Amino acid sequence: MSKKESIFNSNEENIQLINKNDDKFEPKFGIFKLLDYDLNLEERKMKFKEYDRIICEDCNQEIEKSNFICYNCYNKETDCNEQNRMNYGICKFCFKSNASFGCCKIKIFKSSDYDLNLEERKLKYKDCDIILCEKCNREIDKLNYYCYDCTNFNFGIFKISDYNLNLKERKLKYEDCDGILCEKCSQKIDKQDFYCIFCYVKETDCNKKGQMKYGSNFGIFNTLDYNLNLEERKVKYKDYDGILCEECNQEINKQYLYCFHCYSKETDSNKKGNMTYGTSKVGIFQISDYDLNLEERKEKYNDYDNILCEGCNQEIDKQYYYCNYCYNDIEGNGECKVCSIGNNDDCCSIYEFQQYLENFNKWISENKIIDIKRPIVEISDYDLDEDDRQEKYKNCDYILCENCGKKHHYNYCYYCYDEEMKELEKLISRSQPKLRDYEVFYSKVYNKKTKELKELKELQSILKDYENIYFKLEGNLGIFKQIMQQFENTKYDIDNKKIHINNIRYYRVNNCDRKLRSYCDCYDNEINLNEKKRMEFGKCKDCSRINEDLNDCLSCKPERFQRDFNKWTSGNKIIDKLIQDNQRIAVEKYDLLLEWIPFNKFTNIKYIAEGGFAKVYSATWIDGQIKKWSQLNNNWRRNGPLTIALKILNDSENVSDDFLNELNFFNKVSGCMCIIKCFGITQDPITHNYALVLQYMENGNLRSYLGQTANSKTWEQRLNKMYDICLALNDIHKYGFIGSTFAYIGDFGLCMPANECLSNSTEKNIYGVIPYIAPEILRRKPHTLASDIYSLGIIINEIITGIPPFNKQPHDHLLVLDVCRGLRPNIRAETPNSLRELIEKCWDANPENRPTSKEIFYTLSNNLNEYKNMLLNFNETITMQSYETHPQAIYTSRLLISQNLNSNLPEPINCPNQQEFVSSEKLNTLNSECLECEIII
Repeated sequence: MSKKESIFNSNEENIQLINKNDDKFEPKFGIFKLLDYDLNLEERKMKFKEYDRIICEDCNQEIEKSNFICYNCYNKETDCNEQNRMNYGICKFCFKSNASFGCCKIKIFKSSDYDLNLEERKLKYKDCDIILCEKCNREIDKLNYYCYDCTNFNFGIFKISDYNLNLKERKLKYEDCDGILCEKCSQKIDKQDFYCIFCYVKETDCNKKGQMKYGSNFGIFNTLDYNLNLEERKVKYKDYDGILCEECNQEINKQYLYCFHCYSKETDSNKKGNMTYGTSKVGIFQISDYDLNLEERKEKYNDYDNILCEGCNQEIDKQYYYCNYCYNDIEGNGECKVCSIGNNDDCCSIYEFQQYLENFNKWISENKIIDIKRPIVEISDYDLDEDDRQEKYKNCDYILCENCGKKHHYNYCYYCYDEEMKELEKLISRSQPKLRDYEVFYSKVYNKKTKELKELKELQSILKDYENIYFKLEGNLGIFKQIMQQFENTKYDIDNKKIHINNIRYYRVNNCDRKLRSYCDCYDNEINLNEKKRMEFGKCKDCSRINEDLNDCLSCKPERFQRDFNKWTSGNKIIDKLIQDNQRIAVEKYDLLLEWIPFNKFTNIKYIAEGGFAKVYSATWIDGQIKKWSQLNNNWRRNGPLTIALKILNDSENVSDDFLNELNFFNKVSGCMCIIKCFGITQDPITHNYALVLQYMENGNLRSYLGQTANSKTWEQRLNKMYDICLALNDIHKYGFIGSTFAYIGDFGLCMPANECLSNSTEKNIYGVIPYIAPEILRRKPHTLASDIYSLGIIINEIITGIPPFNKQPHDHLLVLDVCRGLRPNIRAETPNSLRELIEKCWDANPENRPTSKEIFYTLSNNLNEYKNMLLNFNETITMQSYETHPQAIYTSRLLISQNLNSNLPEPINCPNQQEFVSSEKLNTLNSECLECEIII
C-alpha cells in the first residue's frame, strides 16, 4: 500500500469513527492520540477542555476527563516506562518520563520578580532545576536571574579603548548600565573594578596590565628603584594609582614599595636588604654573633639602619639582637637559648617578661601606699528614730555619744573595727619595704621609655642587692620564669591579706557577742525615763514629743498626710474624700491605710484572671507600703518593692456611692487576720477605670486555690483552711459587715458593678454565684448575717470534697427553684458526724435555725484537734481528680435577677433526704408561675 493510500484510509476510518459515535457523543468530541501521552496533565486538560467527550485513538474506548488516560490500553501495556509516560507525560527538558507530573523542578520567572534584588531572586529559585520566563517561555539565566530575550536591561560593552580611561571616567561612562560585558571575551566585568579579570590574567605585558587596571595613571617599578630608600620611593610614586613590578608584573604595595613576589624568591641577604631598605646601611647578623652578649651585639651593629639574619634573611630584632624566626631552629644541648639555665626552650620569653614587668610595676604603684583611712566620726542624734540613725551613720566608723562622748556604732561593733585597723597596720609594716625594693629593682633592670632590659648576668647580681625580694635561683628553670613566679607569689600574699582585712569587720560582726544598739552604753546608767526613751526611740521634731515605741509620732501622722492632700487627686471627689478620711484616722496601723497610688508606680503588670465585673492582674509596686515617717529625709519611708494584685473594675469611671461605702467597709476589715489587705486605689490611664490595689495571694482566690491543689491537700490542711475562713467571717461580722462577704474569698474583691447605685432603687439587683447564695436572698429578702452562714456552709463542704457545688448542672432558674425546694450539695461520706451536722445547720432553709459565725468558730476550734486525729484518707482522688463541670455552671459573680422583673419563687424548705430529691427538670408538672420566673444569665 502506498503512502497516499495509507493516509486516505486513515482519514476514511476517522470519518467513519466520527459518524459511528455522532449519536453517542453529540457534535463536540475529541480523539485522544497516542502522541498526547507526551503531554502532562495540565497540557492534556488545556487541549481537550472544550470537548464534551474524548475517545481513544487506539481502542475507541471513552477516556475519563479526570485523568486523561485510556485504562483499557494502560492495562494491556507491559512496559513500565511506557506506563509512566501514559500516566505523567514526557519532560520537555530531560526527555524522561515525568514522576508525579514533573521530573524536573520547574518554576516560572514572573515580571514582578525583577523588583527583587539578586540575593532575593537566588533565594526564591534556589531549589529549581529550570526557570522559564513568564513572557517568552525561554530559560532564565541562573547566574544573573534575568531573561536576555525579553528584558529591557541596559548592557554596556566594555571596549579595548576604554582601558585608556581612568577609574573615575570608567565609572561615569557605565554608571547607567545594568551590566557590562567585555568586548574581547564576552565575560562579565565587575562594576567595582571596571576591567576584565579574565583578560587581565592572560596578559603578560606589564604596560598593558597596568593600563587595563589603572588607565594611563600607573607606574612601572624598575630594578634600579631598589637603590632608592623608602622615602625616595614614596616621593617618586606618590601620584600613581597603582605600581607594577617590571620583573614579574605583580602589583607592588604602596606602603612598603618593594615587590613581595620577587623578595620571597631572592636568596641573597644583601640583595634582600637592598630591596627592602635601598641605600640604607644594612648589616648581616651571622650565626656566630649569638656567642656575643647583648652589649657586644649592640656595639657591633649600632651603626646599621637595619639588620638581616644570615640564616633566614629575616629582619633581626634590634632590641634583643636575635632572630625570632630562627630562634627555635638554633641547636643547643636542651638548655634555654636565652639564659642557658632552664631546660625548656620557652623558659625565657623576653617579650613575656617585659610585659610582665610593666604590669607588675602598675600593681606596685597601686599597692605601695596602703593608707589607714582616717575614721569617719559623727555625733549621735538621739532625736532620730532607729531607721534614720541606721541610714545617717551607715558610712561612719564611730559614733560619739552626745551625752558621754563614748564610742558606739549601730551597724557594727567598733571593737571589731579596731581589730581591722590593727591587722591593716601589720600588713603595711610587712609589705611596704618589700614593695619599695620591688620598685627600685624594676627601675634598675628595665627602662620603660626605651623598653631595654638588662643582661641576664646583671639581673642576677641586682637581685642579690635586695634582701626583701632575693631568692635562690634553681638550675632547671630560666631566670625570667623564676622572677615572675616569685613576684606572683608576693602579689598573691598581699592581695589575699587585703581581702581578709576587708572582711574582718563583717566576719566578726556575725561572730561577735556584743549587743549592737543605736544608742550608747550610758543608756543603762540613765535614770531619767524620758531621756532613756529618747535615746532608744527618738523624738518628734515637729511636736517635740518623745516616741513611745519604734513607730513614729502618732499625733503628727494625720497632719503629715494632710500636707500632701493638694499634691494628688483621683479625679473623683468621693474617692478623694474616702482616702483622706481614712488617712486622718489611720493613726496606729499603716495596715489600715488607704493611698492614692499613681499607675506609673506599677511595673511587671501581668494578666491573671477575669471575674464577673473586673479583671485581675499581678504587678510590682515600686515603692511599696508606707513604713513610717523619716525625720532625716522629711518624707515617708517605705518598705520597697512589693508584689500586689491589681483589680481593675469594669465601667468604674463613674463609680457609685454604694460601691465606695462597701469599699470603706472592706477597708475596715482588711487588717483582720486571714483577710486580704487593700493598700489603696489607682486608675488605668487608658480605660480610666479605677482599680483596687490588693494583697497578692500566690494561689489566687479560693476557687483557683482549690482547683490547683484539690488532689494534694491533706485532711489537716483542709481543716486549717476552714479554720482561717471561719475566723475571717467572725471578724467581719464583728463589724456588722454583711452581704457580698464571700466575694472577698471567692473573687478577690467586690461582687457588684462599680457603677451600680443601690440606694436609689426600690428593689435591689441580685449579684453573685447561684450555688453560694442563700434561698431567701434569691427571693429578694434582705441580706443578713445568716445569709453569710449559708454561704459558709457551702464553702466548708467544698473544701472537704474538693468539688465545686452543683458542678454537673446548669446554673439557671431550675437550679434556683431546686435550692428553694431544699436541694443541697452532697456531703462526703468520710466527713465526721459533728462536722456534717454543723454544715447542715449552716444551710438550713430557715435563717433563724442557722448558727452564728461565733458559734461556728468556737465549735470548729473546740473540735479541731479531734478532727485532725481522725484517720481520713483524703488523698484518694477518684471523685476529685476527674470531675467534669457543666458548660453552663458559672462560678463568677454576675447579675442574676433584674430589678424590673417579678420572680415568684416558692418558700424555702429543707429536704431531709437528698438522695430522694427530684429535680424541677424531671417533674412532670410545675407551678406555672415558677416556670415563668426569669433570671438573666
